[in-house]
Amino acid sequence: MIHQAILLLFLLASASASASAMGPKPSCPDITYQLGPCVSYLLQIEVAPPPACCDGVKYLSQYSSDKEDREAICSCIKGAASMMGLTDFPLISALPNTCGVSVKLPPISSDIDCSQV
Repeated sequence: MIHQAILLLFLLASASASASAMGPKPSCPDITYQLGPCVSYLLQIEVAPPPACCDGVKYLSQYSSDKEDREAICSCIKGAASMMGLTDFPLISALPNTCGVSVKLPPISSDIDCSQV
């Protein structure tokens, strides 16, 4: 699990260069950059999401009203979770609620069709 966290941190570091100004649709590097601080919580290393994690969730919530943006967020989170071997999708899906953020996304699971969100 530590190797997966290191891999994700490497990807986040490489993505941070392109995570400057958000365009009309969030890119996967932007999404992973914003949610990077959540990794330790999602790997259950921490018992609560750190404030920077919730800040990222809040930042991305501004994109949840547009279908194309929701699809991009869903696809990116689903792909990143799969790459890391995260199987606790209820923990991932509960993250906005845990952070006190309202997001118009259905619960993300390994078999969700992100084009239907």
